[in-house]
Amino acid sequence: MELPKIKKENLTPELREVVGDTDIEFESVVDPSDVMNLPYDPEQYEKDRLQTARMLVESRQKLNDLMRKNK
Repeated sequence: MELPKIKKENLTPELREVVGDTDIEFESVVDPSDVMNLPYDPEQYEKDRLQTARMLVESRQKLNDLMRKNK
């Protein structure tokens, strides 16, 4: 896991006094083994999202039809 770094040129004079003539590197606040890397397929996500929307529209139409028949 690559952690962020602030170059010494971008440090304020106060920070340079504290850290010296080096870049500031951040330490990880989590164990790298705790970080999950989930696979993400944007095309499949879009297909699934559209399928869910179609199913929702169909179920609303069926509900409306049933409500009309009940009246």
